[in-house]
Amino acid sequence: MTYTYQVPVNYTVNVSLTQTPTGLAGYNTNSIAIFSNEPANFTGNYIRALSPDTIKAAYGSDSLTYKMALALYTPVPNFRTGNGTLYVFKFSGESATFGKVTTKSLTSNLANLDDVTDGTLSLTVDGDEANPIIFTGLNFKNITTVSDIAEILAAERKDVFVTVDSSDSSKLVFSSKTPGGSVVINTATGTGTDLSGSTYFDKSNADPTAGTNASGQTLSSAVSDALQQAYFGGVITTQYQDNATLLANSSAIQAMDCVFYNEIESLKNIKITGTNVKAAGNGKTRLLAYSMGNEEAKIAVATYATIAQSVNFNGTDTANTLNLKTLTGVLPDSGLSDTYVLDADENGVDIYGNTGGLSVVYSNDNNGYTDDIVATLRFKKDIEVGGFNYLRETNTKIPQTEKGMTGLKSAYGLVCERFVNNGVIAPGTWNNSIPFGDPDAFQRNIQEKGYYIYSIPVALQAQEEREKRIAPLVQIAVKLSGAFHFSNVIINIQR
Repeated sequence: MTYTYQVPVNYTVNVSLTQTPTGLAGYNTNSIAIFSNEPANFTGNYIRALSPDTIKAAYGSDSLTYKMALALYTPVPNFRTGNGTLYVFKFSGESATFGKVTTKSLTSNLANLDDVTDGTLSLTVDGDEANPIIFTGLNFKNITTVSDIAEILAAERKDVFVTVDSSDSSKLVFSSKTPGGSVVINTATGTGTDLSGSTYFDKSNADPTAGTNASGQTLSSAVSDALQQAYFGGVITTQYQDNATLLANSSAIQAMDCVFYNEIESLKNIKITGTNVKAAGNGKTRLLAYSMGNEEAKIAVATYATIAQSVNFNGTDTANTLNLKTLTGVLPDSGLSDTYVLDADENGVDIYGNTGGLSVVYSNDNNGYTDDIVATLRFKKDIEVGGFNYLRETNTKIPQTEKGMTGLKSAYGLVCERFVNNGVIAPGTWNNSIPFGDPDAFQRNIQEKGYYIYSIPVALQAQEEREKRIAPLVQIAVKLSGAFHFSNVIINIQR
C-alpha cells in the first residue's frame, strides 16, 4: 500500500480555541451579618446559614442571636428574596448595661400604698434632671402585691421599664431604656401624694445601679475584619451600645460598603442619638426607635433590616420603601406620642406605630431614606463590577481611544438600565445646576432615561494619566425615582 503524505488542514486554516476570561462575581448587598457576642458552639470565626435552624444549633433556642436570626426569615419579602446569605460572626465586644434603681422590700408598705389614689412619682433618668419622668394620678387602691404596683406603673408607658425584682418579688425595679443610663427616685413636687417617702417607695433606702458603657472589641473593627472574609450589605448586632459607642461605630462604618441597622430602646434618646448620627452625615446607619423591651427592640430592628435588604435588584419594579411596611411578629410601639413622632421626623429615626389598627413603619430622612441608602450601595457595587468585568473579559487590550471609552461607558450604562428597570432610577428633571458635560445632553438624558454618562474626550486627557493607562474620568448622574410617603388633599364642597 502506497503511503501518501497529507498536508495538515491547519496549514491552510489554523484555529485556536480561546475562552473569555471569567469575570468578577457581583457583590450581594442583600446578605446580612449578625455580630454576636453570645457564646457560640462552632469553630472558626463565622458560619453561613440557609435557615435559622443552623443558628439554633450554634447558639441555642433561648439566645438573642437565634431570635434575631429567626426574625430575619419571618417577613415576606426578606433578605432571601434577593438571594442574600446570613452570616454570623463571633464578636468579643461587651454590651453596655442598663442603669436601674431597686427599691427596698415594699412588703411593709403595701398597706400605705393601698391607700394612695392620687400618687405622684418623679424619676431622673439618664441624668436628665431638667426633664424628669413623672407619674401622676396613680391609684393603687386594692393592690395586694408588688406585681400589682408594677403592672399599674408599666401601663403608664413612660420611658422607663418597671418590673418586679427577679431575685426578690418584694422589691420594685425601675430600669433605664438607654444602654449605659441611670435612674434615681426624686422627691416629687406639685399635687398628689409624693411616693418617694419612707412609707412608700423610700428613696433614701433605694439601691441605684449605674449602667456601664460598651467595652472590648469595637463593632466597627469587627465589621472591617469580617469584610475581608465575606461580603455582606447589612449589619446587625446582639451588642447593646451606649450613645458614644454607637456614634463612634456609626462614623467608622460610614466609610465601609455596608449598612448598619441599630435600635434606639429609649424614645427620649431619639433626640440625642438621632441628632448626632444625622449631624455626622452617617446615612449608612439606619435607626429604629422601639421602646417595648430591650430584647424586643433587637428583634424589631432585625425584622426591619431584612425587609430593607429584601429587594431583588435583578427584577422589574422590585424597588421598595420601608414606609408603611409591617414588621411581621412585632407589636407596635405603645410608648409613642406626638412628641416622639415629631422628634423622629426631625432627627431621621424610623418608628413603628399603629394607625387605624394597622402596625406600620414610619420612615424618616437621615441623609437619605433607608431604601435609597440600600439601593445606592447596590448601584455602587454593581458599577464597580461592571467596569471591572469590561476591562477583564477580553483576550485583547481595551484601546485608549474613543472606541474603548464607548465600550467602558456602555458597561456602566447596562448597570444604569438595570436600575431603571428595577425602579431605583427613573426619568425626571434635574432640579439643580448641571454638574458636568453638555447641558443639553445632560438634561435630555435625565428626562428621557433617568441617567447621563459623560467622559472628556481622550485627546484632552492628561498625558500623565494616559501613560499610567488610566481611562478618562467617567461621570454618571442618576435621578432616583424616590417614593411618595405623604399626601395632601384639598376638597372643595359646594351646596
